[in-house]
Order: sequence, then C-alpha cells, then structure tokens
Amino acid sequence: MERKCRYVPLSQQPLVLVLAQVRFSPVRQLAEYIPEIQDDFRRYGFPLELAGEVQQLIFGPGGGLPTRVTSQPRWEYRTKDETWSILVMENSVVLQTTSYQRFEGFAEKLHHAVETVLAKTEHDKFGVIERVGLRYIDLVRPREGEDFRDYLRPGLHGVSDEVFNAGTQRLHIESTGTTEVGDLEGTLVIRVVQNDDGYSLPPDLLGAAPVHTPRSTKGELVTLIDMDHFIQGKFEPSADQVVAHAYAMHDQLVETFHEHVATKEAIEVWR
Repeated sequence: MERKCRYVPLSQQPLVLVLAQVRFSPVRQLAEYIPEIQDDFRRYGFPLELAGEVQQLIFGPGGGLPTRVTSQPRWEYRTKDETWSILVMENSVVLQTTSYQRFEGFAEKLHHAVETVLAKTEHDKFGVIERVGLRYIDLVRPREGEDFRDYLRPGLHGVSDEVFNAGTQRLHIESTGTTEVGDLEGTLVIRVVQNDDGYSLPPDLLGAAPVHTPRSTKGELVTLIDMDHFIQGKFEPSADQVVAHAYAMHDQLVETFHEHVATKEAIEVWR
C-alpha cells in the first residue's frame, strides 16, 4: 500500500497525537481471548498492560440528559516508552501515538493490531467491521509577535478580536461534510479550538492518551486543529481492507491540511 498524497517532513512538528479507531460487531466474551491477544502484543513490542473499565453515557431517543451510565472492560497495551498504545474493547480497537513519524509505520502497527484481535477472537470469520476512523491533532503556538491567524487559512479565523474585551476571545469552529473514500462515503470533521488551560489535547483524549510532553502552559493561548475522518457501514472483517481505507482517509487529511487548513507560511515555520 502506498500513499497518494504529498510527504512534507517537518522538523518543528505541530502534530501532537494520531489515533485510529476500528469499531466492529461486539465480542461479548472478549476476556476469554485476552491472554492470547496480550501475548501477541507483548512479542510485537507492546509489553505494558493496563486493564480497567471505560464508562459510556446512554442517551434516550430525544437526546438531553443521559438515561443511564454503563461500563465495559478495556485493556490497554503500551510500548516501553509509553508513546504508543493499543486499546482493546469488546467492540473496538484503537491505536494511538504521540511519537508519530510517517503514516507507513503507523499503518503497519494498525494492521497488526486489527489482524491480531480479529484472528484471536475468530471475528475475521464471524464478525463485521462497522466503522474505521482516523484522527489527527495539531497544536499551533505562535511565536512572539505572531498571531494564530498567521497559521490558519482565512476561513478559520473567527470573528475579529475587536468584538470582545481584549484577550477574552476563544475560538471554537467546526466544519462537517461528506467525502469520497474510494467507492465509499466518508465523513470529515475539522475542529479548531483554543484554550489557555495548558492542554495540548482535546478534553476527550486527555484521559487515555499515551505519554506526551506538554507543549503549552497554563495562561498561554494555543490553538488545536482536530481533524477526524471516518467511514461507517458494514464491511468485511479484514485488516487489509481497514488499512486500505485508512490510507485513503489519510491522503485526504494531508491534502486538506496543506491546502485548506494551514497556511504556506505556517508550513515554512514548521520546516
């Protein structure tokens, strides 16, 4: 499998975290298969195991307040330096890293994680893939004398600061639309969110993120670029197909980032 997009190495990489999620029909007796899954991941370079539970909020048909809270077991496997992790639940596998280099290496690990779980649970024979998603988080920290708008295309600048009291505006922009992922329909969500709380990641990723060096301090205004691309449906339980879809989504994410999100000046700063 080869990328069909540009490759632009950046020495001052703004990328903080990359995450891929593969959701499948549930394996309710997953715990029975965990020993074999764990042994495979240990041999593959993910020897650290963290077991626990994750809570889910269940909403009624009309939305509003959640009707109940459920929990399900979750197993996490990390590399020795804890910058890579694989999360395994009864209906999903998540690969995430804070030491991303190139997509080719990420895709190889994604293939292994998905293939291992599907094969060990025999879900490659009896299961169905329901969702494949890829998410990239970048952090914009303007240099002295610069503004975040120097790094983002005009459509992501928000309202003029003159509308608000000095230093109080916090940007939160979201664009959502459909895409073509091969012969499938995908969904692309692009969020631009600011905070001065010292967070280098969106709140929903902080709790389970691999080890990472904080890139911002409390009181410093930073801008997070959160790009989420996914497909949903009923797909063959094949790791090869999952990676093929991931490559197609990755290529669109990269081109969108360079052509419609980050400015050319920003790319030069990050080189």
